[in-house]
Amino acid sequence: MALDLKDMADFLQQTPPFDQLDEQRLDYALDHAEAMYVNTHNSQDVLRPGHPQLFVVRSGTYDLLDKHGKPIERLETGDIFGFPALLTGREITNRLDVLADGILYCWDAATFGYLRRYSEAFERYFMQAQTQRLLTEQRSDNQAPDWSERDIGSVIQRDLIAIPSDTSIQDAAICMSDNKVSSLLVVDGDQLRGILTDRDIRTRVVAKGMSYEVAVTAVMTSMPEAVYARQSLFDALTVMNQANIHHLPVLDDDDKPIGMLTTTDLMKQQRSEPVFLMNALFKAVDRDALVAEAKNIPQYLRTFATRVKDIGMVGRLLASLTDGMTRKLIRLYEQEHGAAPVAYAWMAFGSQAREDQTLSSDQDNGLLLHDNIKASQRDYFQGLAEYVCQGLADCGVRLCPGDVMAMNPKWNKTSLEWREQFKKWVQSPTPDAIMHSMIFFDSRMIAGNAQLYRQHREQVAKIAQRDIFMANMARHIGELNVPLGLFNRLRTKSEKGGDFIDIKTQGVAIVNDIVRLYAIGEGLTMPATPARLAALKNSKLLTVKDNQNLLEAWQFLTQLRLSHQLRMKGDSTQPVNSVDPEKLSTLERRQLKAAFSIIKDSQQGVGFKLGRGL
Repeated sequence: MALDLKDMADFLQQTPPFDQLDEQRLDYALDHAEAMYVNTHNSQDVLRPGHPQLFVVRSGTYDLLDKHGKPIERLETGDIFGFPALLTGREITNRLDVLADGILYCWDAATFGYLRRYSEAFERYFMQAQTQRLLTEQRSDNQAPDWSERDIGSVIQRDLIAIPSDTSIQDAAICMSDNKVSSLLVVDGDQLRGILTDRDIRTRVVAKGMSYEVAVTAVMTSMPEAVYARQSLFDALTVMNQANIHHLPVLDDDDKPIGMLTTTDLMKQQRSEPVFLMNALFKAVDRDALVAEAKNIPQYLRTFATRVKDIGMVGRLLASLTDGMTRKLIRLYEQEHGAAPVAYAWMAFGSQAREDQTLSSDQDNGLLLHDNIKASQRDYFQGLAEYVCQGLADCGVRLCPGDVMAMNPKWNKTSLEWREQFKKWVQSPTPDAIMHSMIFFDSRMIAGNAQLYRQHREQVAKIAQRDIFMANMARHIGELNVPLGLFNRLRTKSEKGGDFIDIKTQGVAIVNDIVRLYAIGEGLTMPATPARLAALKNSKLLTVKDNQNLLEAWQFLTQLRLSHQLRMKGDSTQPVNSVDPEKLSTLERRQLKAAFSIIKDSQQGVGFKLGRGL
């Protein structure tokens, strides 16, 4: 296939590690390059045993598969493959699956050896890439996963113990005693109806003098939280912490109950794990004890991050810990001041709501109050808000610089007041109104009345589905600055004596904004970006490929940001949300450029699909 040398030169000068070659070595690479058009009919000719080559994707999309057909890597424009066989001499066993036809540039072993020999940067790039690949393979082959990544089904050790809904309380207690368990699932046929615990019997039956002949439906918890056997133990831990429960029904993929998971089961897995830290926070006897336990969180998270494959789990764990501290502070306040005078919901906004919290995240929270509240009763909630917000600050979750907190009356309203406020934001979408509405849309209930919160959230979702409001949000998103200039060059800004890129503001936050807007268009109410993308897979607003690209860009940027913060170890001389691109590996810089390119394309897509209402 004939080569367009000018086009190829322009392309390679933007593609690591060829962008590090001097003029002489680049000319050598151009003179010795070949190009091949690849489709499903000739893909088997690319990776041929005994003929190792270096490949760079010029166009098209491919999956690199191992000898068992398991995906290794998705390959798109600028991606490089084939070098492990050149470096190690190992037999070529991988194959290529063509998703979209395209062109590959390729070089033989002699050319690859020459470029390595005469370019230190070229050599270093492939040494680092090979080391990373070997470490990944070694972990995959030899290292057992962290306990929290195990699937729930693997730790269910006893058969399902369940009773039908017409079972009497006395018979249920006998069943518990005979089987030496502290909880039972209530199941009719294959359908989960509820859960009954020994605590339910003590507090709802014995303490109130209820007849033991009454059916368990009178005292059980209906429609309990549940998890699937294929989910991870970390997922179970998160649900238990967020719902403040100790028993969790486990279902198969057909929603059929198959067992029960308890906090005791989790404790047996590893005695130095998150459940113990959460348990210590839960058992704190007063505010001082809670603050003392919270001081252990940063170091614990750094240790936890070294043991998990997905560092994004750290953000979820930190959000769960913040949830737990919030609930504990609320309970401590209630112990001193009595129960709340009316129904309410404590809401988390922003990163805590999305469960992508970092060590630098500040507080974003608010209160939702019942419409029947009296003026004299507001003092209770103002006191609650100040107690909890100041308590979280003492625990290390700093106060919000923008004052988006429940102790600010602007973020402490009744359901009706919140709806009126949101209508104003929708009808008059000033920059501040758009910013506040986006904060408000990433919300999650931490404590309080679930029905009050659910109704409120559904009402707000309907208010937002107005073309003019969504168009203004789309325009706002389109105006956000992505640090990618001409010729795919990263653009930095001066900060703290260096040149940095703000990963949070110029990357993660924009992806959150884009996905949030699509979620609003579909009437979705979940706050987490990955969950929103999962729910948007069948949306007409977002193609499957664009959906996957946004998820991968978000995952890369959040992990890059969190990894940077964990390495800082409290060093205040560096910006917490920004990275110096010169200190990234060549591979990381290339991935960073790819992520920003996805964001820029997505900005244009949002404007085209939702910005035309202006």
